[in-house]
Amino acid sequence: MKLLKAGIILFLAAVLPLLPPRFCPAMPAVTKIDLSNQLKVLVFQEHAVPAVTLELLIGAGSSFDPHGMEGLANLTARSLSLGANNLSFDQINDKLDFLGATYGVECTRDFVTIGMQMLKKDLGPGVDLFTQMFEHPSFAHSDIELKKEEILGRLREEEDNPLEIAKRSFDRALFLKSPYAGAVEGGKKSVAAIAPGQAAIFYSQFYRPNNAVLVVGGDITPGEVRAKIIPKLLAWKPGPVAEPTFRTQSARGAVKVDIDRPVSQAAVIIGCSAMKRSSPDYYPFLVLSRILGSGALSGRLSAEIRTKRGLAYAVQSRLAAYKHAGAFRVELRTRNDSVEQATALVQKELARLREKPVSDAELKAAKDFMIGNFPLEYSLPENFAKFLAEAAFYGLGPEYIEKYPALIESVTAGDIQRVAKKYLTPQNVVVVVGDLKKTHGAMNTAPPSPAPQPPGPAHNANPPAPGPVGPAGN
Repeated sequence: MKLLKAGIILFLAAVLPLLPPRFCPAMPAVTKIDLSNQLKVLVFQEHAVPAVTLELLIGAGSSFDPHGMEGLANLTARSLSLGANNLSFDQINDKLDFLGATYGVECTRDFVTIGMQMLKKDLGPGVDLFTQMFEHPSFAHSDIELKKEEILGRLREEEDNPLEIAKRSFDRALFLKSPYAGAVEGGKKSVAAIAPGQAAIFYSQFYRPNNAVLVVGGDITPGEVRAKIIPKLLAWKPGPVAEPTFRTQSARGAVKVDIDRPVSQAAVIIGCSAMKRSSPDYYPFLVLSRILGSGALSGRLSAEIRTKRGLAYAVQSRLAAYKHAGAFRVELRTRNDSVEQATALVQKELARLREKPVSDAELKAAKDFMIGNFPLEYSLPENFAKFLAEAAFYGLGPEYIEKYPALIESVTAGDIQRVAKKYLTPQNVVVVVGDLKKTHGAMNTAPPSPAPQPPGPAHNANPPAPGPVGPAGN
């Protein structure tokens, strides 16, 4: 099955570039089914491979972590497979191996996704196992403690990764005290402080069918879903879902954070607050990011900083749009003694987007790639299932699949300059993790303003101070 999937991807990768620029193959049709327990079910058919994908999305991301227990949402999600009903962790894994099924879970800031892929012939036992894990997790305290140690081990490893340190510091500096400020995995102190029983409490507050979307796709029909899967979902009872007050904050003015680490390559992040996912500004900004450098080896940043001047080992722009706010950042890895020059060049490219419209050629190339790559990106059923679940969560509508190419095609050079002026202000959040003896003076040239203290031994140019609600905040 994996070989066939790989063959499909290679075929699409070879063929799509040869097709007309605006060609976008039709995506599978989607059938929506609403259940009596308020679970939303979406079904799509893809019969090329005799396999079925299940993707469950629950609005239970890290932004709902209680204060002082950051990482609880992630711990809860990753504990679902540790035991269910009378099944132990080992028994669950034995069943997955016997079925040849794959299982995965991911926690984001807004939601959790739980996915399973199985052969069509194993649909019955596969669905039974899947539903047991999210409907009846056991949350044994001993298992929770072991999972905590596993997460803490990964957090300790990240302490040696300059880019991970920079990302965490950037989010704290940008989002201040808002729920998006903390890392999804939490920190060593907060994870260690989580009592094992808290996972079950968090689960009871958010893991409800009326707070979830299930996508079923692959070699299956809506009729088969109604007959073979839906009866196993109706025992999952709806209930009240905790809705914490959600107030977002974003940094005001230029924020400078220096973190001293004895590394040969410095990590630099430059960025600002952006829009929430439902904003119409999302699409022109997405094209802007593509032109700037959302492809690691393409775009203005790579051409100017990496190829032309050889100042960065890697440089890339990233847009993260969440339910209540968003963030835009440029990440680069460079020599310590090149930080100041590379940072100045990033600021110059951001200013260029504000001051001058992008060229027709750049705009066309970006839109052609994004429209043409859209079906390739979601060619695997599991990727398409994730896409559908997230579109439903963010309220983008069932017709979003058909509308996406038109939304990208409609972006103009004027739209890009407008959102650049709106969000890419000259005063950015700049984080540098490197050898400060060599990177001294590597910050942007905007007037300094207060910034929160980063973790570990660090130098911060200013004391902490709050900021107002950002442009995408609620």
